[in-house]
Amino acid sequence: MDHDQNLLVQAEMLALLEGMPPSLVEKHPVQFLMHLDQVRQKAAQHHLTALHDLSCACESALQQALQNGAGVVVAESYLTAMQEALKCGPLSGAMSEALMANVALRLGGQP
Repeated sequence: MDHDQNLLVQAEMLALLEGMPPSLVEKHPVQFLMHLDQVRQKAAQHHLTALHDLSCACESALQQALQNGAGVVVAESYLTAMQEALKCGPLSGAMSEALMANVALRLGGQP
C-alpha cells in the first residue's frame, strides 16, 4: 500500500473509532457492536491485522464485561489500543501479539 493510500485508510479507520464513544456500550450495545464489526471488516480488508485482532478480542471481552457492568472500561481500553495500533500502521504478527498482551495486562487479566 502506498503512503497516500495508507494515510487515507488510517484517516477512515480513525474516524470509525472516534465515532464509537465507550459510553455507547451501555446506552446502545448493539449499535456499538455493529460499529465494531465495521471496524473489523475494514481492518481485514486493508490487512491491518493488529486492528482486526483487537476488534475481535474486544467483542469477546465485551460479552463478559457487559454482564458484570464493566463494558465501558473494557471498551475504553480496547478503543485506546486500537487507535494506538492504527497509528503504528501495519504490524507483524509478533507485534500484534505484544499489543494484545498489553491490553490484557491493562484490564488486569493474563495475556
